[in-house]
Amino acid sequence: MRFIMKHQRYRFDILFFSVAVFVILTAGCSMGFVGTAPESDRIGGAQSGTMNANTAFNSEWIINQQERHNADERVHEGYSIVKTTASFNQDVFTALNGSVVGAQDLHDGYLYFLIKTGSDAAQFRTAVRAMDGVLYAQPDYHYAAPALVADDTARPPYRKLGTTGRGYFGTQDGNLTEDPKADLADWGLTVTGALEAFKRYDAHDAVHPVLAAIIDTGVNSLHEDFYDKTNHSIILYAKSSLHRGSSVQYSPPQPVPLHENWDNHGHGTHCSGTIAAVGNNGKGICGVAHAHTKLITYRGLDASGGDSYATYSCLGDLAQIITELRKEPGARDSAVFAGLPSNVISYPKLTQKTVPVNLSLGGYAVHPYEVEMMNKALAAGILPVIAMGNDGKTLAAYPAALQGILAVGATAMDDTRAAFSNGGTWMSVCAPGESIYSCGNGGSNWSNYHSSDVKTSYRWMSGTSMATPFVTGVITYLLSINPDLSPYQIKALLENTADKIDRRSPYGQYDSRGFSKWYGYGRVNVLNAANALKTGTIPAEGSVYSEKAVKITVKKAGISQTKKQVWLYEKESGICAAVGLTDEHNGTVSFYGLRTGFAYEIGINDAGTYKTYPVTATNDTDIEYTFSL
Repeated sequence: MRFIMKHQRYRFDILFFSVAVFVILTAGCSMGFVGTAPESDRIGGAQSGTMNANTAFNSEWIINQQERHNADERVHEGYSIVKTTASFNQDVFTALNGSVVGAQDLHDGYLYFLIKTGSDAAQFRTAVRAMDGVLYAQPDYHYAAPALVADDTARPPYRKLGTTGRGYFGTQDGNLTEDPKADLADWGLTVTGALEAFKRYDAHDAVHPVLAAIIDTGVNSLHEDFYDKTNHSIILYAKSSLHRGSSVQYSPPQPVPLHENWDNHGHGTHCSGTIAAVGNNGKGICGVAHAHTKLITYRGLDASGGDSYATYSCLGDLAQIITELRKEPGARDSAVFAGLPSNVISYPKLTQKTVPVNLSLGGYAVHPYEVEMMNKALAAGILPVIAMGNDGKTLAAYPAALQGILAVGATAMDDTRAAFSNGGTWMSVCAPGESIYSCGNGGSNWSNYHSSDVKTSYRWMSGTSMATPFVTGVITYLLSINPDLSPYQIKALLENTADKIDRRSPYGQYDSRGFSKWYGYGRVNVLNAANALKTGTIPAEGSVYSEKAVKITVKKAGISQTKKQVWLYEKESGICAAVGLTDEHNGTVSFYGLRTGFAYEIGINDAGTYKTYPVTATNDTDIEYTFSL
């Protein structure tokens, strides 16, 4: 199928390009990520939270970070996200002409509210921030989904493996004959060595059951390629923060029946197919993690878009469920599993160290709620795999530019950078993202369970959104060989085994570390990574990225400073790596996934004076610093 996308300049749009318009879109066009940020919002290629000599760090600046949005960002008008202590009196919201639309309890001693106000929302947030028990209040940002037009006639030419490393690639030498549409159209599995890895390792090594997750537009769980040979669904469970066919919100996210199609857009289904479509089943395509994978899917946006609360509440929900699954079934908090099938509640203790989660979203500003949910995922052993964005520029976007995650760029069929793919110092690796063929949602027939389109449709898509699930699939496949890999072992392994493509062009200029701002550490090579697992040549835990937390306790005159915003920057580049708030109990905030031995700087506003403290992560133990103001 062919997709024609209408240009949207809103924050957190879904990230993908149409194959049909790919040849006429320039690298500067924005699909999904907003266009170039205004100069006033950019410092050194990052967002305005980045430090420089002229930055005035004071209470007004801190509040601006909660309110800040670019001219082409959209706010969910009248709505606010408010974090409070669990004992906070919700009647206060009513007194301020606000009503509770949603409330999420993540069993961490806090509540996360979505509040609708009848009066000015900014004034409401100003009022509640001054109250005891309120940790932060921020706008609920809105993001729009691109429009689609489908055409069954689109098809790229056949590809065959080139001899120069930059030729065309195909599947003639692989074995996808039992996945006829993949055998016809695939190139990504060939160029990355995945087909050879499958031939070497599927039978005896890649046999461990493994979980992977995705937060997107949901999944067409009726699709033929999400059922194994015994006709069992590969989806462990599905949840949604939005009502079926609309953007009306649930809170918290609700379980979704697997006999229904809730993806009214198609993006989530396409990405899910790239990750885990069943291989060798005589149907359709072959996902990278095509066997022994159980997929967890969340619907946090739909064909009309979504909002920060709807999307990131899914991430928080995933974090608490994975945390409980790491316990023995009898020791789990049953409230966390409300409404989920019994096979999820009784799922065997999860010993898999890393659970990848695929997210294709981003924006130019960093906000407390989004970052906090990201940190909850990291603390649960979840590795967020994030699309770099489709502006074709080196402009920091979040969460891709945050520490602790794995950011992915896209490559084209000739094994060079896709013109739309963003670059930056925060990129980890790149992967095939042009003309990717994967599962469809049935198009205009998506709501008709009896339509053959719902069960058998496939689509072409391009974008960093397509490269990201490829990498999520690679991670999942590697975990099926060795489920004991930690999140940052996997990240370092992919970087160490990636191919340094396109060396002769300006984009392929790799530095002494083997890094290019347009390719990261290179294009993923599944065979190299799998071989490294089998030969034991994998990075030791913590050798590149620390597996330990950096915990900052803020005190003044010996008293713990609660609800204190703490900023973390890469000292050399000045890029904002993370932002967090000290907790209500001990005045502590934690950061994850920092480079071992890498210099960072903590920044805190103390009554209008900006104070800093140097931090260097190690991997011996959690690092605990007391920052005395």
